Formats: sequence, structure tokens, C-alpha cells
Amino acid sequence: MAAFAPASEARRRVRDGAAVIRPLVVGSGTAGRALGTALGMFPEDIEPPVRLERSAPLPEPESPERDLLVLANPHALHTPRLLEAAERGYRYSICEKPAAVDLRQVATLDGLSVETWICHGYRLLWGPRELERVIRQGRFGRLLSIEGRYWQSSATRPGGGHSWKDDSSLAGEYDVLLDLATHWADLMAFLAGSVSDETTAEIADKTRVRRWFVNSASEHRDTHAHVEMVFGDLLTLGSVSKTVHGAGNHLELHVIGQKASASWSLSEPDRIVWGDREGYSTRQRTAAVAPFRPPPFHGLGWMEGYARLVHEVVGRIRHDRSCEAPTLAEHLGVLRCLLGAVE
Repeated sequence: MAAFAPASEARRRVRDGAAVIRPLVVGSGTAGRALGTALGMFPEDIEPPVRLERSAPLPEPESPERDLLVLANPHALHTPRLLEAAERGYRYSICEKPAAVDLRQVATLDGLSVETWICHGYRLLWGPRELERVIRQGRFGRLLSIEGRYWQSSATRPGGGHSWKDDSSLAGEYDVLLDLATHWADLMAFLAGSVSDETTAEIADKTRVRRWFVNSASEHRDTHAHVEMVFGDLLTLGSVSKTVHGAGNHLELHVIGQKASASWSLSEPDRIVWGDREGYSTRQRTAAVAPFRPPPFHGLGWMEGYARLVHEVVGRIRHDRSCEAPTLAEHLGVLRCLLGAVE
């Protein structure tokens, strides 16, 4: 095991009557580095992360009430690590999406004893949270649909050699469906009302997914998908892609209602465009709570979602506060909908 930064005994003491969190990070790629950065934003609450090699067994937790397992290894290895963590006696985990890559893995995670939060950070940003609040207030009247896109261009770039995503034993049999569409589906479930145990079967039965494989680096890697999910009378439609030439990280939401409409984009995360009978207007974020929410219009982009998630987990573990981070149970409901539509 290797530390991201030197750990000192001073950081191992109990602060404010609660044990400082000790993170163990599995994974050293983009997600692992991002999570390491987010954990480092809270030095008073979290020790410098220690990294575990992909093939190494999990050590026994030194102190279950403060040890935090952070999973950012290849997708298909998340479920085995979570099951191993339960056997070892871990109590807390943060896991990159997806936590499972097929319905068999999903079933094995039901009732997992490790309290696990999933890195769907977009729903923790100001824009989606503000839209959810206004929806609950009934400002849109009857909702017709939520539509939008989540576009990237990684599949259009010149090949950079073999990737672990080309190996289905590491990545599963999907790419866009589980790597990006899970973010989209989580946002839809958050805005429309969470996918609960009682509603999963109904929503899954009405979920439709169409996939394309153009510019795919391997036969199993879908590069473009249309996702349709129905929540009661509310239709949601998403275009999700890694093969849109010239795209950056384009995430847009459009809420269409009887009385009003609203649009939000990750490229302008602190602004919502509002439309009603009076015309168009904008509402903007004004509050800032550092470090997890920077000043308005000085956002961290997708990194803010990681920071917000870690902040929520710190509040849960160290201060026993309610936690608004996406849970494993919510994520498994979304996976059942998406995987059920294609398996």
C-alpha cells in the first residue's frame, strides 16, 4: 500500500470528539485521482488517503467507525470489493459508478451491510438541486417531460492503445450505458422521485434503451444511447454519448411543464434559464460554502460533485448528520432499470 501524501501521527488523533476518517483508495486512474483530491479538501476531517493495489486483498479495518473504503477500480471489480469489504467488517464505502455491471452482480449487492455512497455527484450540484426544489413546489404545474443530453467525444479520438474497458472481465459488457447513462438515469430519478423498491419494477418495465456502437474500440463497447424512462405520467428522454465529435463534457437538462420550463447546463452550473408566460429570465446561485461549494461562477466543474459527496459523507461519519449523497440502494434501482432494458 502507498500513501498519496505523508501521514503524520498528529492527523490520527481524535478531533472535536469524533474520530478522523481514514480512507483506503482502490484505483489510481482518473476517478481515483479525483477522489483523492476531493478527500484532500477536508484535512481536518480526513487523513491523507492510502492507496491499495488492484490485486491486493483488503486489510482488516483498524477502526470500523472511521475506516472508509473508496473504490475507483475497474467497473466489474466493484461488486467483488464491496462483498469483500462486508466480509472484512468495513462499515463505510464510497464507490464509483457503476457498482455492478450486470443483473447477477446487482442481486448480490442487495442488503449489503456496508453503508455505501455512489459517485453520482451531478445531482449534488446547485442546478439540479434547485430544479428538484422548484418541481416539488409545483411551479411547473403538470410536468410533461424532462429531456436533455450528456455528450462526450472520447470514442472519436485517435486510438491510444489498449484500455481496460476493452476487457469485459474488467469493464463488463457495456460502456456508455453504465459509464454515462447511469449518471443520466440517477438525475432523472432524483428529479422525478427516487426509484424505490416499490416502484423499481414499474419504472423498469417502462424503461427503453437503444444503443449504437459506431467508433467503438471493442465490439461490446456501446458509444451512443437513447434512454427513455417513465415515472408515473412523467416522461424522461436522454441522449447519452461518447461519440459526438467536438463535445467536451456537455450535460444539459430541460424541464418542460404546463406553466413553465427551465434549462440548466453543466457549462453554466450556477445559472438556470426560466421560461413562463412573462418570458425568459435567469436565476443564479448567490451563496457559497467553501471548500465543497466555491463562489458562484467559479465552479469546479465535475470535481464539485466529488467534493460535495465527500462533504456529505464526512457529515455522516464524523457528526452523524443526515446524508444526501446517492446511496447504493438508489443506484441498484437505477441499474435494474437500465440493465433490465438491455439484458
